[in-house]
Amino acid sequence: MSQLYITYSDENILELIGQDDELAFEELYERYFKVLFNYVFSKVGDQFSAQEIVQELFVNIWQQRQKNQIQACRPFLFAVAKKSVINFYRKEFTRKHHYNQWEIQASAISDLTDQTILTADLQNKYERALEMLPTKCREVFIRSRQGLSNREIAAELIISEKTVEQHITKALRILRQHLKEHLTYLIIFFQLFL
Repeated sequence: MSQLYITYSDENILELIGQDDELAFEELYERYFKVLFNYVFSKVGDQFSAQEIVQELFVNIWQQRQKNQIQACRPFLFAVAKKSVINFYRKEFTRKHHYNQWEIQASAISDLTDQTILTADLQNKYERALEMLPTKCREVFIRSRQGLSNREIAAELIISEKTVEQHITKALRILRQHLKEHLTYLIIFFQLFL
């Protein structure tokens, strides 16, 4: 940094910056970085974000140095800093909103995955339990679950209705015993999702 610029006014410094004078830009940076940083930090409460906002402010000043129409330097810098803080909060709000939406969707997907796994596990246990049933008992039970009445099952398999009832009762007892550990999950599942 050159000692020459210390005596220059802010407006003279801005004029020199408009003429691509890097040393004048350094002087402006030295004059205002700390005070702008403290102001922004008091608004955002995060050193990294405050530093980033102020750095971006100075980068913009340098990039738009040819278009410089600033009349009063200090009020301009603080107005830009204030606007940058507002934009920071807008971005933060949008980011948090999108993150919350993502979290809700991820949770729903996780719940759906858990339900799918639980359902698949229950289906496998059910099918294994069906295989444990005696052949005739399994036939009767499966037909009863396909919507056939006891009379229709009895007529198809040439057995009495009383025998059909006994096979269904036996099948339910065996299935209930085999699936009892999943019964709790089923009760919870139906209470949560119905």
